[in-house]
Parts: sequence; structure tokens; C-alpha cells
Amino acid sequence: MSINKTDIEEDKVSVIVPVYNVEEYIRECIKSIQVQTYSNLEIIVVNDGTKDKSIEIIKDLIKTDSRIRVISQPNQGLSAARNTGIENATGKYVAMIDSDDKIKPDFIKHLFDVADSQSADIVRGSFRDFEGNILSGWISDFTTDQKLGLNVLNEFLDNNTSFVVWSSLYNIDFLNTHNLRFIPGILLEDGDFTTRAYLKAAKVVTTDYTDYQYRIRPGSILTSNNATLMSESEEIVIKEFLKQLSITKSSRIRNVLQKAIYSFMRDWTRILTKNHVKLNKNMSCFDEALQSTKSIRAGRTFKERLRFNIKVAIIKFKNFKNKKLHI
Repeated sequence: MSINKTDIEEDKVSVIVPVYNVEEYIRECIKSIQVQTYSNLEIIVVNDGTKDKSIEIIKDLIKTDSRIRVISQPNQGLSAARNTGIENATGKYVAMIDSDDKIKPDFIKHLFDVADSQSADIVRGSFRDFEGNILSGWISDFTTDQKLGLNVLNEFLDNNTSFVVWSSLYNIDFLNTHNLRFIPGILLEDGDFTTRAYLKAAKVVTTDYTDYQYRIRPGSILTSNNATLMSESEEIVIKEFLKQLSITKSSRIRNVLQKAIYSFMRDWTRILTKNHVKLNKNMSCFDEALQSTKSIRAGRTFKERLRFNIKVAIIKFKNFKNKKLHI
């Protein structure tokens, strides 16, 4: 029986690996992708203007594995590098692996089998650290019987599940049809992308596979002390969702959007109080975001509301001394 080349192309999975100054980790990451039990891959290494020897360290892997191709660009940040990978992907599905992490041998196979058998737009797996432990402060496990992206996102937000994109598989036609891309130049972009993607998805399937291994390292985005950029990023994302909220008539979608804004607000208030970052009180959407999430906050536990209101009070005192701010 002959194999149709078109069928092979449709079943290909594109694995996107943005690379920037990860010479200590990149080889382990790429090798974990190479040994996947699902072998019909293209491994897109996006060299985002790395200044170290990251690409040189994997040159032998590139030469001996025709599935690997390198796309080089000036440094533009993680969002832009992922976008480049998506735009150059030729597979039916896309996985986005951070270059300092690694995946277990069945990562792609497990997610692909679910995506392909259920025609899913997105399949989300779980994750652990390199020792197999749940990361402190993260809610990594999430399974639901819901399938519509809006409903999955609603539960996702109710459970305060961690926003990550790298433990999932995405249908490339779904991403392109809805022009789903990352916002360039911001940090903590996973929450924004995940929310927008789930709002558009007809079918999201969640699994309990823990095949993704996440590394926390000094100097990574999550552990770097770039509080001002983090705050600015949260504000950019919240503004976009406030715009969407203002034109959305569906009460169901409005409710989920308000939950999403509240989730970003919880993060934003933490950044503002912990790092003593000040807002531009003439430009900030802080007050509008507070008003839009009032009904959502009313349904949360007393302890959660208290903690949030304390943070808001601190921010109000420091940033809005001469401006009335409603809580």
C-alpha cells in the first residue's frame, strides 16, 4: 500500500522553539524533541538574535536531522519569535516549546492522538518541573468535560489555572483562520493569547498528561525583576479586553471577559504593590478595569476580596491621591 504524501503533510506537527541566550539549556531541549515517539515533525528553531553560542551548540543536531530548520531574525522578544514560528509552520498542528524546557518522549504523540481523534482546535496537557513536582504557586492540572472554548475558559478562570501555551497543541488552520498571534513586545503574553484563543475555539480538549517539563532559572522572564515592563504589559492586555467588553452584547461572553480582566487585575495589582511601580494616572485603565469587574469580585470569597481590596487601597494611595477611585 502506497503512502500519500499529502496525508503525511497533513499529519505533520510543527514544533516551535524560540531561542535567545540559552546556550546552557538548548541542546537538552532540542534532543528531547528529536526523540519523540511521534516522529513526523518539523522543528522550527527561531533564532531571535541570540548573543551567545546557542545556535552553534546545536549545529551538529541541525546538520544530522533534516527535520530541524533555523530561522534567524533580529531580537524582537518571545512573542515575535513565536509568531515567526507560527507563520512558517507547515504542519497540521503546532506546539510551542520554551528553549530552556524539555518534553518527555510521548508529549507530541499523546496530544496529537487526542487532537486528531477529536478534531480539536486546542489540546491542553499538564506540566511539572524537572523533578516531577508541581511548581510552587502554579495550578498546572486542569481537566474538564466541557468542549466549547468559552466554557472551558470559564472553568479555567474560576479555578485560577495557570496561563501557559507550551503544554498544548494548536490546530494551525484554527490559528490562521482567527489570526491568533502574540502581542509583540509584552511580557506574560501567555495569558492574553490563551484567553483570545479559547474565546474563538469550537473545541478545546484537556488531558491529564504531564509530559511537559518546565525549568525555572535565574534570569528567565518570570524570575527577572522587570516590574515596570510587566505592569505595562498587563495594562496593554487589559485595555484590549476592555475594548472587546465594550462592544460585546452576549451576556455569557461578557461574563467570561470580566473574569479574564479580573484575573489580569489580580496579577497587575500584585506587580504594582510588590514592586512599588507607579501608574500613569492620566492614561491608566485601572479605574475602568475595577468597575468592569465589580460583579465578578462580589462572587469571590471574603478572603480573596479582602486581599484584593488591600492591594487596591495601597495602589490608590500611592497613585491616585488627588483622584477619586472607586473600589
